[in-house]
Amino acid sequence: MGDIVQGLVPIAAAIFIGWGARKTGLIPAELWGGVNKLAYLVLLPALLFVTIASAGSLGGEAAPFLVIATGAFVAMAVIALLLKPVLHTDGPSFTSVFQGGLRWNGFVVLALGQQAFSADQAALLALVFAPTVPLINVLCVAVLSVWGAHEGRVSPSRVAFRIATNPLILGCGLGALASFTPLLREPLLLDTAELVGRGALPLILLTVGASLDFSAISAKPAMLAAATALKLLVAPAVFIGLGMAFGLPADIIPVLAAVGAAPGAASSYVLAKELGGDAELTAGHVTVTTVLAFLSFPLWIGAVS
Repeated sequence: MGDIVQGLVPIAAAIFIGWGARKTGLIPAELWGGVNKLAYLVLLPALLFVTIASAGSLGGEAAPFLVIATGAFVAMAVIALLLKPVLHTDGPSFTSVFQGGLRWNGFVVLALGQQAFSADQAALLALVFAPTVPLINVLCVAVLSVWGAHEGRVSPSRVAFRIATNPLILGCGLGALASFTPLLREPLLLDTAELVGRGALPLILLTVGASLDFSAISAKPAMLAAATALKLLVAPAVFIGLGMAFGLPADIIPVLAAVGAAPGAASSYVLAKELGGDAELTAGHVTVTTVLAFLSFPLWIGAVS
């Protein structure tokens, strides 16, 4: 657990610095969008590519790990849907609870992987993006199309295009392709991707901090509590439980725990605004889970390490 706590300290500091830079106006609000776009479109795909391409052979571990991780996200979607009748809330608020239980901030987990996990474990964390980004987007858009307060019909072709051109999926795909394509493992290419990717995690952590909105915490406290419990209590238990039930190696279970215990993703706020979810509730959830994740990470990962 010591390595996990030690790895979390600089991550928390970077997030706090980002929050302080926005709160004090040191970095004008209008600049954060450009910083986030640079990290998302350029730096993070490079980091995912080089992390996966440079990893040693993962043997037979990658496939069962990815199947179980993907299955755990599906299980969380089912659990959230089953909770709808007992939540007694409106449709837009339910979509935010659903997104809160499902979407994960993989960037914080990647940063933790770089700090506290082995190279192979960090590569597994990067690989999770490939199957789960499209799955989570499809599930969340489907729920928002049914219960969101949007006007008009959600376009399936637009959703499919967004998924197919997602830069994180492309970075993961090229990294996986590089494992059996020597041309993509040329030192010049890997060195360039590594140099570009180095800036990804510091910048994205700063933008995570800048996106925190503590004023949104008071919005619908009961629904916020439900969404937070789904993300930080139920999800880690589901991920760890499935990993153990299907006999994954002991050194892989902490990776599952990290994915399950991750905070909510800021992208859920964007989707809530676009498709009629409860954006304020979503903003509160992202803020609360980001802060509490620094307790959930060491507790859950430590419990299975």
